[in-house]
Amino acid sequence: MNVFLNSTGKQEGCDCVSKAVMLGDFVYVSAQTGNGETIEEQTLTACNKVLDAIEDFGLQMHHLVKFTVYLTDIQNKTSFLQAFKNFVEAPFPACSFVEVNNLEENALVSIEALGVNTLRYEHQQKESACSNGCHGCNGGCHD
Repeated sequence: MNVFLNSTGKQEGCDCVSKAVMLGDFVYVSAQTGNGETIEEQTLTACNKVLDAIEDFGLQMHHLVKFTVYLTDIQNKTSFLQAFKNFVEAPFPACSFVEVNNLEENALVSIEALGVNTLRYEHQQKESACSNGCHGCNGGCHD
């Protein structure tokens, strides 16, 4: 048993695979498949599943720095990106696209991710930004 590895629960339909694990500051998210009829619908549901997988760690999409996207038709890449851009912002994450023969439950897309938990650094930055040096206002001090 790895006592340094934290998990956010089991992957749906798998009794020995985690949705996401964190080791130190690194976060690994198992591939999340989309639901729905279209690539856009499936991209939205897969992205929401990725978010669900990391929320127990208190993380958000900007903590994920690398995505691997599995598509059953690489021609769906543009449609995928149209929906995906609603979940990411600059500076944008790295992303690889792989065409596969098929995915679980005839899904069109599956997304896995790698992230870095920067929450403690974000907190330190907010504290050090306090103009009055109080360290208790989360950077929102008023003179």
